[in-house]
Amino acid sequence: MKLNVDFPTYMYVNGHTLRFAFQEEVSQNNLALVRSFTMFLQTHYAPQIREIVPSYHTVTVFLQDTTLPVQQMPQYWVEWQGSQHNEKVQSITIPVCYDEEFALDMERIMTYTKLSYEAIIERHSKPVYDVFLMGFLPGFPYLGVLDERLHMPRLEVPRKHVVAGTVGIGGEQTGIYPIDSPGGWNIIGRTPIALFHPKRTPHFLIKPNQQVKLERITKKEYENLLRKEL
Repeated sequence: MKLNVDFPTYMYVNGHTLRFAFQEEVSQNNLALVRSFTMFLQTHYAPQIREIVPSYHTVTVFLQDTTLPVQQMPQYWVEWQGSQHNEKVQSITIPVCYDEEFALDMERIMTYTKLSYEAIIERHSKPVYDVFLMGFLPGFPYLGVLDERLHMPRLEVPRKHVVAGTVGIGGEQTGIYPIDSPGGWNIIGRTPIALFHPKRTPHFLIKPNQQVKLERITKKEYENLLRKEL
């Protein structure tokens, strides 16, 4: 992957946490860049790193009881970009029911976008989404890029309770609530699949460096899958 990007700026958050930052934007190019830099760190510095947390334009590195030779890294980064790397991106399919019972904000979305119920579902379930970021809840995937016609402002007053599995739209991305939580995203559907399960390893079904396909299912299929999850 030849991105030809200068070495990112960086700062120590604390003695064992280092944050690298590229140009601040949400884009496919930045996603590719963050993924490449993450792979670069994993390839060259894995023994010194405890955990890597990628974001829209930053890569936060939690270190072991050591430091990274940051002064030497720009040269290795240039060499890295000049070579080819086969990045493996895992794909996962998440079933989603868009029944009216679950699509609590569909009327609002229809009014804002001037699209029909079916057109909204088609545009929402058609893309293969990239996982841009994990947060604001543990295991909450920010998925993009959402169809431009579906870009929606968040609710002015967030709900106090959103059920786990709820699928929502916020800004230019879509996401899935892994646990019950307050939330201000526009609710468009729900998945019967548990994104978080304390008895499963790993606990979270979706993780960074994945692609997610949302597959439309009926209410009956939702109920059948939900019974299997319980």
